[in-house]
Amino acid sequence: MLGPIFVLKLKWQPRDFARKMVAELWLYPNGDRIFELSTKCLPSEAFDVAAEAKVFLSENGIDLSGEQQTKTRTALEFFSGELAGD
Repeated sequence: MLGPIFVLKLKWQPRDFARKMVAELWLYPNGDRIFELSTKCLPSEAFDVAAEAKVFLSENGIDLSGEQQTKTRTALEFFSGELAGD
């Protein structure tokens, strides 16, 4: 009833970055898409790792100024709108 959403997912170890990363591209039936990059760390490392990741991504041409949104909430809003006929 809700779906499908086509998702491409890649796990890799970037050069010049000490942590593994995950990239996900969610492709919605209407052509909208969400792209997410993530990495993991211990809670005590969160601020340092976030700062390191921000520098790494910026140095590699990734624009960090885009609107932030969660994939699950966006998917639920999209499909609930489809069911309501919006």
